[in-house]
Amino acid sequence: MMIMITKFIIEKGGFLSMVKFGSMIGLLAARSVVFALLLLILPTIGSNSKELGENQKVFADDLAQIQINRAKQIHKQAERRNQDKNIIVAQRLSDDETETQDERIEQLEKKLESVTNELRELKAEGTPDDRLVSIEEKLNILAEEIDNIKQSSIVDEPTYEAVYGAGPAASKVYLKDRGLSIGGYGELVVGQVREGEDNIVDAQRVVLYFGYKFTERIIFNSEIEFEHGTTSSNQDGRSGSVSAEFALLDFLLLPEINLRGGLLLAPFGIVNEVHEPTTFFGVFRPSVERVIIPTTWRENGLGIFGDIDLQSAGSINYRAYVMNSFDARGFRASNNRSLRIKGNRALFNNVAFVSRVEYEPLPYVTVGGSIFLGNTGQDQVIENEESPFNGDKFKGFFQMYEGDVQLQYRGFEGRALVVYTSLDDAERINALNDLTGDDSVGENQWGYYLVGGYNLLTLANFTSQYAQYLAPFVRWEQYDSQSSVPSGFERNPANDRSDLTIGLNYKPIPNVVVKVEYQWLDNQANDSQNQFNFGLGYVF
Repeated sequence: MMIMITKFIIEKGGFLSMVKFGSMIGLLAARSVVFALLLLILPTIGSNSKELGENQKVFADDLAQIQINRAKQIHKQAERRNQDKNIIVAQRLSDDETETQDERIEQLEKKLESVTNELRELKAEGTPDDRLVSIEEKLNILAEEIDNIKQSSIVDEPTYEAVYGAGPAASKVYLKDRGLSIGGYGELVVGQVREGEDNIVDAQRVVLYFGYKFTERIIFNSEIEFEHGTTSSNQDGRSGSVSAEFALLDFLLLPEINLRGGLLLAPFGIVNEVHEPTTFFGVFRPSVERVIIPTTWRENGLGIFGDIDLQSAGSINYRAYVMNSFDARGFRASNNRSLRIKGNRALFNNVAFVSRVEYEPLPYVTVGGSIFLGNTGQDQVIENEESPFNGDKFKGFFQMYEGDVQLQYRGFEGRALVVYTSLDDAERINALNDLTGDDSVGENQWGYYLVGGYNLLTLANFTSQYAQYLAPFVRWEQYDSQSSVPSGFERNPANDRSDLTIGLNYKPIPNVVVKVEYQWLDNQANDSQNQFNFGLGYVF
């Protein structure tokens, strides 16, 4: 045996292989215990029953075959891990192998049950109790070892934990030792059933995360998004897209301060950075974080980030970036979504400062705040002969402030968020974009929402193979993208909105969610339509 171990270590390379092979030997040792115990028990039983003696051979042969197959599988896994020491990917056994082993274990358990029944018959026939007690104790040990064999072939699922502002699945690369990380999420069969309008169903988004850990201190991470199923147009002229949501390099220095650069998600609000479907209530992201905060919002930039441990006082994590600023040509009356450049050859004549700080005084409470400050004029010249501002340049200083609280305690989850914006040179921006009347951009905007849900399964003595989750929720939102407009322009009452959403999130496993909701949508123009939404989501 020592010769075989030495040979394996030399062939596979060093201490790392020794550790891995040691794990393999430990697993084989556990199987050997089963085999040894079985050989001790079956002869004892066989002396009392010819039929038990026949079971001994079949039972032992099956167990021995399991030992051989398990050893082969473990050895194959060790070889795959050593093929590329920079890429360590946990792989499950193939479906065929797993199914075959499960069937054999099931047969083994049936035979174990049969042996147990025969022991009862022997006991009824008057076999000495002390011998039977000894055999029963050994059979109990065998049952435990068989259960260990079943569990040993299962590869643990990766840990999903939000790190450095990234979503749980996007954080997988930070938790690896080295090499490639692949994750993703999606929102599928997203349907909208609307009163008096066409019903719509959509493959809203399929997203892949690709990360690579070059060293312990240099990490690449990215998100590639496929929206609406295709890049071609449908019969209504609406097309999908493929985009990089973020693509960045991190340089890890200290827990408290690190460097980041690339196409970055703006650290503003709750959902813009963490928007995987299992992390929020509702089929669609909150309207306030789509209309006022233009989620998903990403720009090119550089910055710092880190976590500060305050010991018993909690912890603080932050991101602070300098990014290309918005372009004033994207301002609209109804929302801020057209302001996003998305990394596509953005004008860099103006830069912006964007930052978010989160404080966790307790493990179940997070208090956050975000800020955006930047000029948006980008040295554009107003070309509007009918405007008194024709030929002017302007700064268009834009300010955004946001605060939020997140609470997760026992079965309850809740969030509250408020946002306020202020825009200078709104008249000039209207002239730049040829906006008149109630199409004016808002000098001020505001919005807030409250959402809460409760996992009902925490109220019952509910046990399951999976950590299931069933949470009804309620969300209330109010927002106005034209809270005030420049003199000489009008507000459009349709942009003063309120939404009430009641729905249900069900997770059969933590990585998959089924969502349904009904929305009462209202505005001051009284021309909105209620709708029913449903969808499927996943992360991996």
